[in-house]
Amino acid sequence: MVLCGYDAVNEALVDQPEEFSGRGQQATFDRLFKGYGVAFSNGERTKQLKRFCLHVLRELRVGKRGTEHRIQQEADFLIEALQSTRGTFIEPFFYVNKTVSNINSSIVFGDHFKYEEKVSVTDTDD
Repeated sequence: MVLCGYDAVNEALVDQPEEFSGRGQQATFDRLFKGYGVAFSNGERTKQLKRFCLHVLRELRVGKRGTEHRIQQEADFLIEALQSTRGTFIEPFFYVNKTVSNINSSIVFGDHFKYEEKVSVTDTDD
């Protein structure tokens, strides 16, 4: 559906908001995702997912100064790690991957892992 002109748009969005809210149908995405996911859901499911995502982001304090400080701190660790290579050939993917993982770990768990430290997913503190 195409709305053209101020009166048509105003009537659709102001006078009939429920009829024109949500996302349009997309056959390929509907078949693949079956209406699930933040980007491909519609209606009440979209509202619930949005509410959940905002709650989680607030709990993790995303956008607050603490998060910014952790990112800057991790950037300092990255610079130290790169300087410690003393100009030798390195694989930058390893360092960037570790940096992103450390930022996430710092925000969620409060932990930072050294770049040379090997961490296993199955490690436990028994």
